Amino acid sequence: MKNLIKKGFLYLGSIFLAALIVLTVNFASRFQLKPQDVYKVYLDGKAIGNISDKQELEDYINDEQKDLKEKYDVSKVYIPTGVDIQECTTYEKDVLTAKQVHNLIKEEKPFTVKGYKITIKPKDSTEDELVINVLDKEVFDKSLRAVVEAFVAKEQIENYENDTQPEIETTGSIIEDIYINQGITIKEDYISTDEEIFTDEKTLTKYLLFGEVKEDQYYTVQEGDTIDSIAYNHKLATAEFLVVNPEFNSANNLLSVGQQVKVGLIAPIIDVVVESHNVIDQESQFETVEEEDPDMAYGTKKVIQEGQNGVDRLTTKIQNVNGETQNVVIISSETIVPSVPKIVKVGTKTAGGSFAPIMSGSWAWPTISQYYISSYFGYRWGKVHEAIDIAGSGEGSPIYAAGAGTVVTARTNSGSLGTYVTIQHANGYYTIYAHMSSRLVSEGQTVQKGQQIGTMGHTGFATGTHLHFGLYYGGLPYRDGIPMDPLTLYR
Repeated sequence: MKNLIKKGFLYLGSIFLAALIVLTVNFASRFQLKPQDVYKVYLDGKAIGNISDKQELEDYINDEQKDLKEKYDVSKVYIPTGVDIQECTTYEKDVLTAKQVHNLIKEEKPFTVKGYKITIKPKDSTEDELVINVLDKEVFDKSLRAVVEAFVAKEQIENYENDTQPEIETTGSIIEDIYINQGITIKEDYISTDEEIFTDEKTLTKYLLFGEVKEDQYYTVQEGDTIDSIAYNHKLATAEFLVVNPEFNSANNLLSVGQQVKVGLIAPIIDVVVESHNVIDQESQFETVEEEDPDMAYGTKKVIQEGQNGVDRLTTKIQNVNGETQNVVIISSETIVPSVPKIVKVGTKTAGGSFAPIMSGSWAWPTISQYYISSYFGYRWGKVHEAIDIAGSGEGSPIYAAGAGTVVTARTNSGSLGTYVTIQHANGYYTIYAHMSSRLVSEGQTVQKGQQIGTMGHTGFATGTHLHFGLYYGGLPYRDGIPMDPLTLYR
């Protein structure tokens, strides 16, 4: 019995020894005792295998991407972002081929091409930075130049750069500075081919001007069309129409029936700022003086003297952003031709022989005589600007009621309008005065034409000091009232 047990132990021992020998042989074959130098490939931090030659993998990737090289017109395609290749020493025997690793990463990541990442800081601090990818830095430089030329005439830019701007003799303009208002950084980098990559100047220029790359929108000119009417009917300011149609240099350019013009809305990604010194002649509105006449029937009127606008010569500093006036400072003002007041006799005699007072029906200008209209009534960036913007009078300068009436709204620091006043006038008219620095009237208060109701400022969503002056008929502004051009009051 003991011999059987002894033989059993010997038999089991032999089996264990044999198994141990087999395991040792397998271990030795898999993990060589002699280390080898390889390149370990990581994908997003996770090891996917070893290769013997890094250059062989890079060459294989480049050779296999014929479609990408043709698409982007490049001579070399690189490994994807997120792939890291590190040289190391290992006892592992398994080494993958370049083809095997290529196929592994091709399924997970797009390959890259060498180019430039253009980072543009946002206009609004709450927005993210914008990154534009280009293969050639010169493409971005030329596109940026084309955007500047969309808002400033090429000849003006060249004169500014070469310091050959003509001196101002009577009236004219001199550019003092041109710049982009956002920070722009350019960095050479590897760009993933699943990202948008701009390869030509025309496409990138369109993106910088319109905020996207899309097909141009066209309109066919009809009988009676003008540049102004086409622009308005397509929610464009005339200046915006001229930007998208650079072959025109003025709203007075003639159109021909059947001609096609572009009518797409621009939404510039960058701000082109132009600061200029200007001497301009501007019409000054004549005043209407009404004189009571007890010998004329009540309510009748007779023009004794026709009014005539004058001419003021203004010396100004103007800041334009993407073709839109943002800030105006009037340095000086000189009367070239004085205005002539319109004199109207108004009857006050009633049927019974008594007399009744007459309320003036003319309108007063809402600011002091030194002013500059920086934005007119009409479309601006795709939305109707339901007012005119009057600038140049300066922060804290007086604002007057355009006509007699009752103050129906008087708010302080209220939303986009900031501090503003709304006055209800006779015959269904309402006027609104926004972005005030301060207001001097309250709701329910009766005001007279020419009475000071506040001071000019830039509260609310205002770019620079100015008065947002609006006219409405039949209801309150921005509610049920119909917006009208305030300048119609003075024609």
